[in-house]
Amino acid sequence: MPVDAVAALEAASSYPHITLALAEMRGITLSDDESRENSESGGINADVIKLSQRFAMLMGEYNQSIEDGVISVNEAKRLLLETTALQKVLLDMKLHLEEGS
Repeated sequence: MPVDAVAALEAASSYPHITLALAEMRGITLSDDESRENSESGGINADVIKLSQRFAMLMGEYNQSIEDGVISVNEAKRLLLETTALQKVLLDMKLHLEEGS
């Protein structure tokens, strides 16, 4: 598959599945920090959408990781990354709720 096709696929999915798979095959661990410090928040409704998306990504990673019955070290790291991102969304949501009350 051409590299530009991979880049387009990963941009459409908003997650570097192929890049991470290639890294795992080489025994390399990648870190992805999706925080956007200068981006504005959309409030509680945006948080609910982000929460749903992050949870879906976590479940997708889990499904892919458990497929062969064994969760590798790199798969566990990806699950941890998704879990941490999910916690951040929950914390942002909590802060928005506290601001509103």
